[in-house]
Amino acid sequence: MSRRTVATLPSILGQMSNAYVIRNIVNEDGSALVSDHGAHVINWAPDGGTPVIWQPKAVYLGEGTAIRGGIPVIFPWFGKGYEQGHATDKRPKHGFARVSDWHVDPDTLTDRHVRYTLDSDEIDADTLAQFISGPDPRFHAEVDIAVGRELSVVLTVENTGDAPITYEAALHTYFRVGDVRCTRIAGLVDTRYLDSADGFAEREQTSGPLTFDGGMVDRIYYSDGTLLIEDDALHRTIKVEKSGSSQTVVWNPGEEAGNAIGDMMDGEWRDFVCVEAAANRDRAITVEPSDAHTLSQTIRVN
Repeated sequence: MSRRTVATLPSILGQMSNAYVIRNIVNEDGSALVSDHGAHVINWAPDGGTPVIWQPKAVYLGEGTAIRGGIPVIFPWFGKGYEQGHATDKRPKHGFARVSDWHVDPDTLTDRHVRYTLDSDEIDADTLAQFISGPDPRFHAEVDIAVGRELSVVLTVENTGDAPITYEAALHTYFRVGDVRCTRIAGLVDTRYLDSADGFAEREQTSGPLTFDGGMVDRIYYSDGTLLIEDDALHRTIKVEKSGSSQTVVWNPGEEAGNAIGDMMDGEWRDFVCVEAAANRDRAITVEPSDAHTLSQTIRVN
């Protein structure tokens, strides 16, 4: 049975011989906390300002447990997966990347930068067999994180095998807002989306910006452009740029579902909105042998 630890950050937490390492990356332009478990940015603030990446009041760390908040790395399937026009039931939810222990490349570790790696040889065969493209995929994955006045997170997957690999991916970014009900997402007008909160019904954003009223919002937009998170409560606008992704997921659980999430306190659903560079369902990524694909997100405060 896995054990879970509530962490007050920054810290290095131990579980018997299994250590959970949180790295404090600080420079004169910004600061971030990053976990080796999941190659996971926990929070980020530019130049000592108000945090832009949201972390909950309590952060749970444990073997096989995904970290809530921050920027979970979603790979190689989104949710429980999707193949040939049908939802699947793959485990763990959102793939194994966010619950794996990634390796730090020591040559990249500075007060501004860290790179993590994960290889297919480190994942058990039964889990790998759930890849969209079939069993025994071969890959080398890297997560590159740069911290300063802006935050850059880059996921690169290289096909190291002899056959094509196909996968879903996302950077599941939780943005800190003063109150989601006073927040707008600009840049989605005339954009088609799938409404995950309503059986993936296909709709179009005919007016904008997107607003939140306390109900669940869970949408997959077919959008590859720059978005703005307009936060009236904190009097700021967050600019979100991406590449290597033709979809953007926007999610907030709303009051009813948010208060039912076990690793969040009541009311914390108001403190964030997720805006995610994504490639899933009909936009899954296929990488040929010896080739690679890069999905990235760059965040700054205007």
